[in-house]
Amino acid sequence: MSSVNLCDNGAHLPYGETGMGTYGTNLAPACDKYSVLLQTDDFLNLAQKVPFLEKTSAYNIGDYGTADGAATMTFLGTLIESLREHHGSHVQFQVIHEDQEVNDFNSLFRRLSGLIPESPSYLQNIENVFALASGTHFYKQCVPAESMHIILCMIAVHWLSGKPPVNKENIYSFPNTDTDVRYMLEKQASEDWEKFLILRSRELRKGGLLVVATPSNSISTSGEMKICSGNFLSILNEVWKKFRDMGKISQSELVNTNMASCDKSLPLLKAPFEDPDSKVSKCNLRLLSAKLVDAPCEIYTEWKQRKEEDGVDDRVRYARRFVAAHRCWSNSAFLTGLAGTRSKDEKELIVNELYEQVEEVLQKRNPEDLKGANLFAYVYITKA
Repeated sequence: MSSVNLCDNGAHLPYGETGMGTYGTNLAPACDKYSVLLQTDDFLNLAQKVPFLEKTSAYNIGDYGTADGAATMTFLGTLIESLREHHGSHVQFQVIHEDQEVNDFNSLFRRLSGLIPESPSYLQNIENVFALASGTHFYKQCVPAESMHIILCMIAVHWLSGKPPVNKENIYSFPNTDTDVRYMLEKQASEDWEKFLILRSRELRKGGLLVVATPSNSISTSGEMKICSGNFLSILNEVWKKFRDMGKISQSELVNTNMASCDKSLPLLKAPFEDPDSKVSKCNLRLLSAKLVDAPCEIYTEWKQRKEEDGVDDRVRYARRFVAAHRCWSNSAFLTGLAGTRSKDEKELIVNELYEQVEEVLQKRNPEDLKGANLFAYVYITKA
């Protein structure tokens, strides 16, 4: 679950104190849900079919957009155990955790070592496993050519390689966003997706496996578009625009805090593979499958369970947890997008007030009206 959100200088500012595992702490329920969706016999059988003939060499697995490692820590343990059972306990595994250079790698290594106990580290119970990090963002080549057997990228490729097209009235591209803006954003997302795939094709060995999970969207039979995390983004947008209207931020700051993100539809994700003359097809990448999955909001589920079983309608806790989970990935867009003439303290005051007001809005709204499931696409790709 990558922390990537690129601003002008390419830097994302991870939220929370370095080394404290803020991402995993606030997103733990969601992280478990994302990884559990991959822990199936079908996927593990597919992983076992990746060629690995030189048993004395290392079996290389990539965790791209790792953030602090929480999203894949448990799943990597399951995957490695399955591969060990298939290839032999003597096989050495090398896991390369990738993220951009300013990522909170301190938290990643503390989690790997067990100093941050949740999610449990795969290093603690499995021998012959070695963990490394690559501080290179995935719009560049991150590892040597033809070195990787499996690459995982969990909830990261929705981030763009640079600033998004200018959206004058919204921080995000919503279903009702101007058609031209939406078109330009999807064009940029398509180009970035192609670039990401071509780079991974260089890194994968022949027969290697690439698995990507990413926020997606869908269109109902009535023609209505549903976007991932749409309820939260709408409230965030509503409050931020109110700040603009009150003069707390400028119009240029509203534009500069446009999120460099695009939820990729299944047609967009499939497109490079459906054209035999595309650059992706010529790199010998082949689409095995692509599907949409609804992942229920774990924070809503907890609220509903407490209400039904204990009679406690704790909307304050619900709102606090909801904002904490989403602030992890969204905070940097506002902090880095505010004018450079503002001091660091002034920026932090404004952004803190933003999330405080979003939390207040959430407390007043019925969680039943906000429970929209999180829609994700899971894409399985091999290198022929």
